[in-house]
Amino acid sequence: MTYFAIILNAYQALRHNTRRSILTMIGIIIGIASVITILAIGRGFETYTVQNLTASAEKNVSVEISFQPSEYEQFKAGKTPYFTDEDLTLASQVEGVEKVTYAKEDDTFLSVDLVNNQKKVTKIVAFAKDNQEVVDFGRTISREENDTYQKVVMISFETAKEINSDVKKVLGTGIDIKGELYQVIGIYKGGTTSLFDATSDIKIPKKTYRYYANAARNPMQIKVTVANDYKPSSIAKQVIKKLGRLGINRNFGEYTTFDMRAVTDGIGKVLKMLTYFISGIAGISLFIAGVGVMNMMYTSVSERTQEIGVRRSVGAKKSDIRNQFLVEGLMLTISAGAIGYILGYLIALVISLLLPFKVSPDLFTISLTLIITILIGLVFSITPANLAARKELVEILR
Repeated sequence: MTYFAIILNAYQALRHNTRRSILTMIGIIIGIASVITILAIGRGFETYTVQNLTASAEKNVSVEISFQPSEYEQFKAGKTPYFTDEDLTLASQVEGVEKVTYAKEDDTFLSVDLVNNQKKVTKIVAFAKDNQEVVDFGRTISREENDTYQKVVMISFETAKEINSDVKKVLGTGIDIKGELYQVIGIYKGGTTSLFDATSDIKIPKKTYRYYANAARNPMQIKVTVANDYKPSSIAKQVIKKLGRLGINRNFGEYTTFDMRAVTDGIGKVLKMLTYFISGIAGISLFIAGVGVMNMMYTSVSERTQEIGVRRSVGAKKSDIRNQFLVEGLMLTISAGAIGYILGYLIALVISLLLPFKVSPDLFTISLTLIITILIGLVFSITPANLAARKELVEILR
């Protein structure tokens, strides 16, 4: 038999039992729709979360590259620029980079390396806001200290604990930030020790930083805007590698970035695993639906014994009988899978109207739908199809 004839016979057999076919398809439709809805919403939320963690005024995600000098003295008072236009040109040549600009100090989150117990750790520095800080120990940075360029600093509880297990003893001590010694005057809750906590580890007065680092005229960071479909952490690594080879100050320090993998990739993986886990639970209904497909196919084989005998008597091979029942199972499941995908996507779209992010179809979910439906059709139809093919003509005639 030709494949066209097999497909036509399978279609006619399913149409002959329309009600039974529809009831069997409902289970698959519900299962596929549940999985697609969860995946679509989960992936949309994952993208939305990652973009918000790297939020900027631009549409695309951006990362900031810093330069950490070996000796800060030569960079003070603008003697040597941290970055030049040549560095920006080098960074822009990396594939996946949309554009490169000097980082604005108002948006700057500095990364500094501190040595605690002979171990170097990277900490995030932000600018303190007047009268908006809350500390557990010590005091906040005053406006007068900011206006008079006082080198005072507030640090997170976790950062203080890394310096001394008795955090109160850290008050009054000094920490080195960009070559300047700042006195610790306050300790607050927060810090980047938690995956979902993006609070800065250290807070300093903005004017103090501008005065000593000469940040207004000599930016210590560049902002790299990443093109769509590229991983920010991967692009940052490539930019740092290129600047490390060709950057203007490659021999006077190192280029670094805040490890976005700890936030974007980390949260992305957690959300992705959570989405897959919930989808797996929803996928249990697909297994139940598959059992329903097998039950229908067994019933169909039993009811069509005479048909099988007639076809065998006119020359049909065992493989022809097996293929027809396999095609029936595949046609049933693939049709249900297509309906389930459309239904699941429509449900996700409706739900997203109530959420701050949108969902969109992607190749992954389309491929997943196709693979799942084909597997269900094959796995749960192969045994009934083999049973039909093994029926002997003599036994049927009895």
